[in-house]
Amino acid sequence: MKDHSKDRLWNLIAIAVMAALAVALFITTPTNGDFWWFDSSRHAMNGVFLRDFFVEGGLLRPIRFASEYYHQYPAINIGFYPPFFYLSSVPFLAVFGAHHAVSQVVVELYAMLAGIFAYLLARRAMDAFSAVAAAVAMLCLPEMALWGRQVQIDVPAIALLLATAWCLLRYIDSAKRSWLFATTICLGLAILTRAQAIYAVAPMLYFVFAYRNKPTAPIRMRLLALLPLIVLALPSVAMVAYFSRVNQSQVTNMPGMPKLMSLENWTWYAQQLPDQMGWPALAFVIAGLVAALALTARRRMPLVGAMVFSFCLSSWILFSLVSNKEPRFNLPSLPFLFLFAAIGIAALLPWLARLALPLLAVWLAWQALVVTQVPVVSGYQDAALAAQALTPPHANVMVSAHRDGNFIFDMRTFGTRRDIGIRRADKTLVDITISRAFGVKDQHYDRAALEKMLQKENIATIVLQQGYLSDQPSMQQLQQLLHDGSAWRLARSIELQGETGKNEKRVDIYTRAGPG
Repeated sequence: MKDHSKDRLWNLIAIAVMAALAVALFITTPTNGDFWWFDSSRHAMNGVFLRDFFVEGGLLRPIRFASEYYHQYPAINIGFYPPFFYLSSVPFLAVFGAHHAVSQVVVELYAMLAGIFAYLLARRAMDAFSAVAAAVAMLCLPEMALWGRQVQIDVPAIALLLATAWCLLRYIDSAKRSWLFATTICLGLAILTRAQAIYAVAPMLYFVFAYRNKPTAPIRMRLLALLPLIVLALPSVAMVAYFSRVNQSQVTNMPGMPKLMSLENWTWYAQQLPDQMGWPALAFVIAGLVAALALTARRRMPLVGAMVFSFCLSSWILFSLVSNKEPRFNLPSLPFLFLFAAIGIAALLPWLARLALPLLAVWLAWQALVVTQVPVVSGYQDAALAAQALTPPHANVMVSAHRDGNFIFDMRTFGTRRDIGIRRADKTLVDITISRAFGVKDQHYDRAALEKMLQKENIATIVLQQGYLSDQPSMQQLQQLLHDGSAWRLARSIELQGETGKNEKRVDIYTRAGPG
């Protein structure tokens, strides 16, 4: 009875520590519409769209509502990304309002869940204090702390993957159907959050169908448990299939990326580890891998170690196979790699884990919460408020900027001008797919056609980042029209601050010089 009481106490302590860490991550995160990563504003906007859909009558006329909403706020891409994160943010946005801070709170709640499940996994191979330290250290790894403080779907998916691993362990322990179904539901939700989480299907299938363990659920029940996984994962699979023409080029042959069978390709993500983890954590991981090899040679590797290694290896293989590489893409491998190392050291040298993990957790938390500045781009909030002040009732604004998603999100969430519609220049004057790396097609607007389009779309205000896509003829026509002063006048110039590109220093706001 004493042991159970002690375990419950430590579980409560772990929850409290993870909650405090989530609060600290939130406090040190920009939450004023000043998104740094260009996709973050769109992830936040997707949640706001669903909030508005449910609160403002979208269920009564779903197709019309969605079409009109996108026409007004063209920064939603919910058809390109799986929807679970956005759906889970709706209750918070409905209660607390559409705001950047609310979307970020939801991310931090997922970070808290990730920490809790990391603790539960680590606890199976080490003492409770070391397990808490391991979970804190995992969440404060530089790459984890960075993307845990952006409105991105990576950390939410990781939380659900860690939950999948823990539920799978509970199923192996007990052979209870409830834990089996919990496993497949968690994995289905992870894939419904980030499609790439499908990598975890392979290790899950191994432990459910091939791992030798008694007792086990009947084969029919194990097959039936796959049904919720299939149903939940289906939308993500369908999205990947629909966008396969674009995704295929990312998977097989991205410019500037190493060839599939080259050593550089298979070590590409390993080369990113010093920046993703920091040298002290990486040294700990290397020591943990050596310990894990020793344990495996002696057949002493705990089951939890084998499981987290299978998740890490499967993800590492998938992201190495994909030609399009970026440190963030392999983020799901990092928590499992770190936990595998921690479990290896704890199982081989428990005293070393009790000493190293708390020190590492304190150092990583200090670096993440005190030393490191979270990247931010500000200025679009002011641009949105200025555009609202300058635009007549029921008129539209055209925006031409690399971070037009920031501007559109801020137009929806700052001020009270819900009567203003927004048009994107990079969807009207050119045709751009995802980013210009995948190609830009000019729409061949001359001066007369441009003026006619602006009249037809009732554009009263134009927000322009000078130089954005200025190599495209139609964009050049737009800039010439604004600069000659005959029909448009410069009303405001707003400086952009933070982690901006070299040609991304200000936005200019133009209004019509006379009656339009």
